[in-house]
Amino acid sequence: MADDKPTVLVTETLQPCAMEYLHARADVIELPYERIFEEIGRADGLVVRTYTQVNEELLAAASRLKVVGRAGVALDNINVPACRAAGVEVVHTPAANTLAVVDYTMRMILEMNRKFWPLEGHVSGEQFHKIRKQMFGRFLSDMTLGIVGCGRIGSRVGRAAAALGMKVLYNDILDIELDYPAEAVEKATLYAQSDIVTIHVPLTDSTRKLINASTLAHFKNGAQFINAARGGCVDYHALADALQRHQQKISFAVVDCHDPEPMPADYPLFGLDNVILTPHIAACVPKAKENMSMVVTDVIAVLEGKTPEYPAAEGAF
Repeated sequence: MADDKPTVLVTETLQPCAMEYLHARADVIELPYERIFEEIGRADGLVVRTYTQVNEELLAAASRLKVVGRAGVALDNINVPACRAAGVEVVHTPAANTLAVVDYTMRMILEMNRKFWPLEGHVSGEQFHKIRKQMFGRFLSDMTLGIVGCGRIGSRVGRAAAALGMKVLYNDILDIELDYPAEAVEKATLYAQSDIVTIHVPLTDSTRKLINASTLAHFKNGAQFINAARGGCVDYHALADALQRHQQKISFAVVDCHDPEPMPADYPLFGLDNVILTPHIAACVPKAKENMSMVVTDVIAVLEGKTPEYPAAEGAF
């Protein structure tokens, strides 16, 4: 009977395949996250993405809630300990967008170091040969890539970089052994020796503003920097300062994740000619979005009394 179906509240956009799955198994309420308190009291399940904040205030109003599903990897917008204390399971999709972010990171490494401009039409013979004589870019095999956070994404970035002949340094809070040439080092060593630093860490108390004025001072002069992790992991005023200095401590940066989002008009990285800004799109590949949206299978599993495939790790926050 329809009345026996659980009620699932969806506050951010999911792919059609996920919505079809939900509608077949639950009464679905779609509501913008800004209005979540209007319906949270009716919800047995809640599906969110990046911007819905699942905190103690929300949980206090969620008298029927049994499960929160995060259509994505990071859980920094969900207070996992508070959920667990309230008897609410948290599920997510830790492997859903791995390859999309790896592709993005490698694309940006190439963009910074082998950038070229395709011909837009006919050029004279003189122009053709003039263009051919221009020299730009560097061999990636002459460069060292430093990876902070060597989990699902970081380890795959390292594998791709090593395949291109780059020297790979990495740092992780866990003792990780990789099956390709790479060296585990302390963060200070990684910053000092890397031509490119890319971060792939979750946002936690220990990684908030991980990249700041102090850490940037340890970077190799002229280094490049990529953040396709979380916006809160970087002090963007400090990064802007490092990009603008006369000696260009940081020669170029690529930033996909920002703090806040969307960025205000006075965002310190706006207007700089040695930075590429993208609007949190590293994972925006159709298949990756489908994979993330299918967190709904674990949401329904919990509501049906089954064990979910991807519960949040103990101690995650």
